[in-house]
Amino acid sequence: MDDRQLQSELDQVTAELTAARIQHASLGARIAGLEAQQLALARALGKAQPLGGAPIQRPRYRTDAIVAVLETSGTEMSIQEVITGLADIGRPGQTYDNIGVDLAYLAERGRVTRVRRGVYTAAPATSASAEPPARNRPLLRRQQEGNR
Repeated sequence: MDDRQLQSELDQVTAELTAARIQHASLGARIAGLEAQQLALARALGKAQPLGGAPIQRPRYRTDAIVAVLETSGTEMSIQEVITGLADIGRPGQTYDNIGVDLAYLAERGRVTRVRRGVYTAAPATSASAEPPARNRPLLRRQQEGNR
């Protein structure tokens, strides 16, 4: 293949990739809109139940609500998606900065996992015997020594 053919093929693949990304974003927005509409209609009927059928419970603390949103989604979420999820469960008006700080705090404590900058997912379930994060080990050791 000569350079012109390769360039032509590259241009075609780039155009198809751009179109696919637009479709992907459009579908994601459509799904989010339908989920929000479904939740609003369920609330209007007094059912307030997500797809799984379990009643929605509002966590008392914002950090618990953030973890609940991530666990419910089952996928990685951007900070803005978490804010939207919080509004869906009855915690509107959250700011990007506050949620970003809360997510960093939760990631530091192992309650959520930072996938990449500004994107988080629920932390995998751990057993009670799981080792604590490295920065908490000295504190844990001191506490155990104090109990002897």
